[in-house]
Amino acid sequence: MTPSGNHPAPPATFPPAIEAKEHLDDALAQAHFAARVDAGDDGKSLHLTVFSQAFDRTVEAATTWLAEAGVDGTATLDEALNLVITLPTAAAVDQLATTLLEPRIRAHTAADDLAELLSCAGLGHHISLLGTHAVEVTLADDDLADDDLGAAVRRFAALLGASSIDDGLTLNRHRGVRRLAERLEWLVTGAVGSAVRTETTPGCAHAPNRIALQLTIDQARHLTQRLFLASADALTAVGTDRAVCRTGTGGAA
Repeated sequence: MTPSGNHPAPPATFPPAIEAKEHLDDALAQAHFAARVDAGDDGKSLHLTVFSQAFDRTVEAATTWLAEAGVDGTATLDEALNLVITLPTAAAVDQLATTLLEPRIRAHTAADDLAELLSCAGLGHHISLLGTHAVEVTLADDDLADDDLGAAVRRFAALLGASSIDDGLTLNRHRGVRRLAERLEWLVTGAVGSAVRTETTPGCAHAPNRIALQLTIDQARHLTQRLFLASADALTAVGTDRAVCRTGTGGAA
């Protein structure tokens, strides 16, 4: 018998995963993670059918990841050999979203905010994610000539107070492009407060020289904030009432 007043605590219960379906659907969309969410046959669990290239698309890799991430779930393959992760509780959904999807959401948000700011500033650019930890920013369209590459970098640098960044450089020679990349690297390093990297791609008869900035996600957020503030200051200085880009820069520090 259990002594009076010392009854064992009842087992902990968690809300079923089905209650978190909308949360999971939203997180998948924000993370650009290709998957489908279906209710389990028991009406409580959720089946996450994965279409993205994740977990090496194998049950073994997914099972290992679930254990290491502390997610209460199981992995199987469906008849079409798609990976299916079954989540029994809302807590499991939250843990999967936090561990798997939030880093992707943060990366995509940072890239989208920076792209919006550059577009509003009239700067041609290409931005691509390097996993969930970094972005690559190219400050020119593919069809721009070398002179236009200098103009694009100069317009970008002007927002950070360095409009003469290409002075004295001959940009139809790769040495001049490398020197411009070095100056840009130092400028952006100062703007974001930590060392950034640049890469140059030599041009040819069918493609111009290119300079790409490689930034961590935190550096991209810092740069967006700096450019946002610089754009606002520039518009105030010339007395225009044109709206400054609205981005999600409020969280950058």
